[in-house]
Amino acid sequence: MSHELQRTIIAQLKPYIPGKAIEEVKQELGLKEIIRLASNENPLGPSPKAVQAMQKALLESQLYPEATCRELREKLGGMYGIAPDQIMMGNGADNVITLIGTAYINPGDEVIYCIPTFPAYRTITLLMGGNPVEIPTARNYTYDLDTILAAITDKTKLIFICNPNNPTGTIVEEAQLKAFLRQVPPHVVVVLDEAYAEFINREGYRTGPDFVKAGYQVIFVRTFSKLYGLAGTRIGYAAASKELIAPVQAVREPFAANRIGHAGAVASLDDEEYRSKSLRTNKQEMKKLINEFQSFGYHVTPSHANFLFVDMKKDIIHITQALMKQGILIRPCTAWGLQTHARITVGTPEQNERLIHALQKINAGLFIT
Repeated sequence: MSHELQRTIIAQLKPYIPGKAIEEVKQELGLKEIIRLASNENPLGPSPKAVQAMQKALLESQLYPEATCRELREKLGGMYGIAPDQIMMGNGADNVITLIGTAYINPGDEVIYCIPTFPAYRTITLLMGGNPVEIPTARNYTYDLDTILAAITDKTKLIFICNPNNPTGTIVEEAQLKAFLRQVPPHVVVVLDEAYAEFINREGYRTGPDFVKAGYQVIFVRTFSKLYGLAGTRIGYAAASKELIAPVQAVREPFAANRIGHAGAVASLDDEEYRSKSLRTNKQEMKKLINEFQSFGYHVTPSHANFLFVDMKKDIIHITQALMKQGILIRPCTAWGLQTHARITVGTPEQNERLIHALQKINAGLFIT
């Protein structure tokens, strides 16, 4: 009966399947300790200043949050050099993407993006009655901007560019992106999903805030889930010109961001030492992992995020299950149709050592699933 009652489009949706919960794996396999390198969380945890601020906010959790997250918007506005009323806070970046789609996609509108990428673009397009136009990434797994341009029609409404791309960690060349934005027609809005932008290790590389200030028809999306270690509190945001952000504000829930997460996000922006340590650790440990993976004969795509996209040259489900039994979770890329690839979060030095040791055992045939 429920299938007869639901909207017909629901049958076409593929539910987002997050990495396995630590609690679930512990119970399933009877393990006491689990290392999760599957969800691109900050392995150092949140900033100590953020923890202190959230503990204080807990004491006032009976109160509704300030609906617009004014303090956080003002702090972000000052950081980027844009007006606070150009920024909208949401319940994580995925919620913000949903709000953008809700605000802009009409039935029959076309939405273009490359694959493999974050599946939320397809989901919201279908939910709003739009038509996904999926373009394969280029040979190096970067977004193919030339092919996207060629695919634009008078029905195109949105273009999503995940930069750095999830799950590949690749970025587009800055000059190419700028040239692309100049050629996008005025009836199309470009959404730059920059959930991992803080990790881009290229000095002077221009991102969403630069393009918004330059007057391009762009909305950029960011999150506190990755670099700032606040994935559990769900704080994301979008920014654009006042004209572009207004429709998104109109469909936003009244209290889209919670009081505790807001306090943690504000405090995180004040902790430069924590930010620097997180970036430094990620860079150092990524280099070590790349060297080890290449010594195993794996192919590693150059990454500008906090994870690696690795072709392990073997059935990834076999490797994933073997690692899970040793208490280590990585993300197989089978959901993207890739049978030998994994997305592996860069962990702490200790976590990465355990991963390398476990893979050595698996490659040597010393661990049987």
